[in-house]
Amino acid sequence: MSQQDLDLPDIEWPELWNTMHASSLYALTKANTSWSTRHPYVAAGALILISANPELLLTPLRLAGRFTLYIFGFRRQGVAKDSLASQYQSHLYGGYVPRDSTFARFQSYGAADNYDADMEEALRLASVEEHENRDQPETGSILGVGVSWLSGIGAVFVLGRRCISDLMRP
Repeated sequence: MSQQDLDLPDIEWPELWNTMHASSLYALTKANTSWSTRHPYVAAGALILISANPELLLTPLRLAGRFTLYIFGFRRQGVAKDSLASQYQSHLYGGYVPRDSTFARFQSYGAADNYDADMEEALRLASVEEHENRDQPETGSILGVGVSWLSGIGAVFVLGRRCISDLMRP
């Protein structure tokens, strides 16, 4: 059975993705702005905790990603029979999956025992130059450092907004 035999709707995936992305960002911004305005010290405290230890945020996100791949059918034994992943593979690729495709990456992540550590190591090796002194502590992953910086900047922003609103009161 080929894709032409199926009566699949012609979906504009980039347009759908952009709409979903914009809608979710708008909702998160509205919810965050109203909450952090009412509770600036709690928001700043949470951001400072995340800045000090970005794994507090990254670990649940990684687990959610693993769980999502599992639900779609990307398992350690390969693509699960009669799953969304197997249906997608059979309708789009047939027996051939392109090497650098997203589907191939999902297969790799689903089959790996610990792809997080491998990914972190690859990012660290790609970004950190070899130091003469190997006794220095590692700085962490690029993603962890980015999350740490952004949450720290967010805490400063939240507290700065609070200080300005206090100054503007009569």
